[in-house]
Amino acid sequence: MSAQYQVTLEWGAAAMRAAAADVVVIADADRGPETAELHDLAPRTSLVLDATLASASAVARAALDEQERRGDRASIAIVAAGARWADGSLRPTAADLLVAGRVVDELAELGIDFHSPACAAACAAAVALRGATETLVAADDAAIQSATDHRAGAER
Repeated sequence: MSAQYQVTLEWGAAAMRAAAADVVVIADADRGPETAELHDLAPRTSLVLDATLASASAVARAALDEQERRGDRASIAIVAAGARWADGSLRPTAADLLVAGRVVDELAELGIDFHSPACAAACAAAVALRGATETLVAADDAAIQSATDHRAGAER
């Protein structure tokens, strides 16, 4: 994670292991099993917050509150959970990208806007697709479930 940006965005367990931030936000649209795994890997010295589309505003506010409590600029690492491929490797998801982008947008609305290029791209996607976000998240979840079901059927 880059120390030069106040807000960063990375993916999965490797990102959580590398997280060295005052606030860690887990972006997981479906609050799947990846959320629990990331919590287990989270730095014990960080405030860890869970973000979904519904909670993005509250999460951003909690991050700002932590910054104010500290009396200094707080570093914020957003870790998008993603899903898993059959081999267990990380499968980035559009849904978690949009959640991360929504958090970045909410942080910017509160004045925390020195974020990495990955944050900027996620935010641009979330803002541009604001009217379709719920539908896209549902479609992404359905596609992942369909692939999982197909894989399970092929293994029988």
